[in-house]
Amino acid sequence: MADIGKLPDVVSPERKEFCRLDLLGFLTSYFPETTGLKPFSGEQKAAIERIQIAMLQGGSRVLNLFPRGFAKTTISENAAIWGMLYGHCKFIPIIGADEHAAKDNIESIKVELMTNELLEEDFPEVIVAVKHLENKSQRCRSQTYQGELTHMQWGQDTIVFPSIKHNKEWTKASGGILTARGLTGRIRGMGHKRPDGTKQRPDFVIIDDPQTDISAMSPAQCTKRLNLIRKGVLRLGGHQTQISAVMNATVIIEDDAVDQLADHVKHPEWEGLRIPMLKRDADAHETLWLGEYADIRRTYNPEDPHDRKRAIDDSNKFYATNRIAMDAGAVATWAECYADDEVSAVQHAYNIRIDDGEDVFASECQNKPIRVGADSEFLSAGDINRDRSGTWTDFPADVRTVGFHIDVQKRLLYWTVVGITDDFRIFPLYGTYPEQNNNNFEYRSVKRSIQQVHRGLSEERALEKALCNLLSDLTQRKWKRQDGVEIGYDVGLVDGGYQTGSVRSAIDSMKQGNKLFCLFGRGVRAADVPLLQRQKAKTEIRSTDAAIPWLIKLDPTTRGARNVFNDVNSMKTFLHRRISTDAGRAGSFELPRGDHRRFCEHLASSEYPTEKHGPHGTVMEWRMFPGAPDNHWLDTTCGAIVAASISGKVSFNRSGPVQPKTTNRKRVRYL
Repeated sequence: MADIGKLPDVVSPERKEFCRLDLLGFLTSYFPETTGLKPFSGEQKAAIERIQIAMLQGGSRVLNLFPRGFAKTTISENAAIWGMLYGHCKFIPIIGADEHAAKDNIESIKVELMTNELLEEDFPEVIVAVKHLENKSQRCRSQTYQGELTHMQWGQDTIVFPSIKHNKEWTKASGGILTARGLTGRIRGMGHKRPDGTKQRPDFVIIDDPQTDISAMSPAQCTKRLNLIRKGVLRLGGHQTQISAVMNATVIIEDDAVDQLADHVKHPEWEGLRIPMLKRDADAHETLWLGEYADIRRTYNPEDPHDRKRAIDDSNKFYATNRIAMDAGAVATWAECYADDEVSAVQHAYNIRIDDGEDVFASECQNKPIRVGADSEFLSAGDINRDRSGTWTDFPADVRTVGFHIDVQKRLLYWTVVGITDDFRIFPLYGTYPEQNNNNFEYRSVKRSIQQVHRGLSEERALEKALCNLLSDLTQRKWKRQDGVEIGYDVGLVDGGYQTGSVRSAIDSMKQGNKLFCLFGRGVRAADVPLLQRQKAKTEIRSTDAAIPWLIKLDPTTRGARNVFNDVNSMKTFLHRRISTDAGRAGSFELPRGDHRRFCEHLASSEYPTEKHGPHGTVMEWRMFPGAPDNHWLDTTCGAIVAASISGKVSFNRSGPVQPKTTNRKRVRYL
């Protein structure tokens, strides 16, 4: 039968009425297996109260930063059910990091509506219709109550609650809409046509963990997601009402999208609450916890499958014996947050710290992440853009040499020019060919490409033509210094790793073979022999500056041409140490006046260093972040410094002007 039949009476009208304006009471009363399983902490109760106020009063933007595993998603889902069943909200979109995460939210809510017996007892006007479907969405079209269609929907990403007129009045939940969307999916223009013909727009939105691990590592993607929230999600309600929003999330890395929203100075429109797992470390943090306890927990035979369990049992016994001393001073946020084989929330927090590392504990549990993958001496992209953007537009008067490097990509050429002073202060300029409308772009979304500018040419010919145009510009250009002197380039390098033939042809056409070279980067690892310690060929020229290792060799495939090879690991470390030096000091790095966010992302957000030890010393080996933003201006900036070093006019190993040598040099024929 399509009709759902007679609705039973409410089992507990008192319970139902008690929870009508009490979200905390609803979560604990109706969900004994999830949000009612353990007593909430004071901080969780405060977060729940903020969600309640946002739903009932409207116009709020609430940000709750929960540690991982603090039931933030379950609280969000059950709060959405509360808002729908009591009619506090008519249309709630749940926005996840992606489409799959959002659909998981809807599926979880469906399971609760189908299986929760307490909801069935007190909300028969909804649950009877839900159960009548038997989880078959096709039954929605014919479902009726007392001969009238319920207009219910039961889709993968949308639930429309049944429209039921009971005792001549529409039930509070009639026509309520829950829908799931991924933040980067289709959000704009969200609305639902109700049976009476009116179009219902969202009146409350739940944003559940709006970022992924990969997107959090990319400042470009963080900016994109923040714009989607600001311009898309928060404008879903239209102009007539200001939509309320609650975001429950965990900070993944420093300065990610969520971390930025939690900064009240940057985003005063969000009411932020940052909840740590451990408010205060134990007094015996170093001695008992990270000393004796950690040693017991970590000391086991990895070849014995039972010995790890023995070590854990021994550590539990040690904690039980010394608990008073070990707990002294420690303050856990949620006293009920610990596993079955643990005794307390303090022990649980320290087990995560010991087993998974300080970085995992800082981000996943404390919402205060340690900077990912970088030594503390290196600045983040945001730090560079803020602290290293100077006041200059022309090169300073003491710039002595200029070098440039071009990074060759299929669709675009990236370039950096550096002016360097006698005390090795570095002043970079950068751009692309073809030029873009602005520098705030990603390579994959380039609007003007080489192929568009040079239509009708083969890939090789188009690239050669583009390089010729850019090289002609950079080699003829004069850069003005602040004293009025114009200075040209001394050495230029072009990436030779892609379409080497086209690169070589473009360089040869400039007829400046003593100043223009192909550059090939080599990632010298800790296990490798350093570049300047390898056997030297007779015609080879080498850097005399150990901080900037490069060498020049004859190209065996061409007559008279020469190639430059450099150690990219050393150069990236060298560059970041220049960036970390205070502006104005010898060996520092200073950007021109302006906003250089995307350039700084290339420098500091695309790759990370790992310290490695080998037979020839310690090396910082650089690797791309998973799903990282572009790194092309990082490569060109390092290459431009190499070019300036090849000129011989400045040296990082010297301070003050370079004195010309008076001794005669043996003439090398190919030079």
